[in-house]
Amino acid sequence: MEDLSKLEDTEITRRLSSLIEELEELEAERDFVLKQTGVHLPGSKVGEYEAHSKKLQECIAGLRAEIKRRGL
Repeated sequence: MEDLSKLEDTEITRRLSSLIEELEELEAERDFVLKQTGVHLPGSKVGEYEAHSKKLQECIAGLRAEIKRRGL
């Protein structure tokens, strides 16, 4: 992960907003795909959703920590 302390306040808040939106879209897509009846989804695809979701959550947590550190 890059050094967040070097980013401007506006860039950090923009990235946070973007990642939250991306995570919401990913979760909606995952829920839609997994609820389809009659569609076989390989376990690797489910794992991809989980890995991507976890990475986004970690990035969001890092950005929130930096925002808190800065008192924004």
